[in-house]
Amino acid sequence: MSRDVPNIFKNLALLTHIGMIMMIPIFGAVYLGSLVDEKLGTNHIFLIVFIILGVGSGFLNVYKTIMKNIKKQK
Repeated sequence: MSRDVPNIFKNLALLTHIGMIMMIPIFGAVYLGSLVDEKLGTNHIFLIVFIILGVGSGFLNVYKTIMKNIKKQK
């Protein structure tokens, strides 16, 4: 039982880390897209482009983190 507790905390930490590295690029992209649209007076074009880039960046970060974690476990 005591051996499983650190694994639970490790898994919770990994899950929290994955959530953070997924959400931070998306929120940053929404902020930057809105800011650029507001400054240039465009109609949500940059917001959509930045959201797509943010989601792509988030998935890439998650993929790299999971692959690094898999290699570490081997």
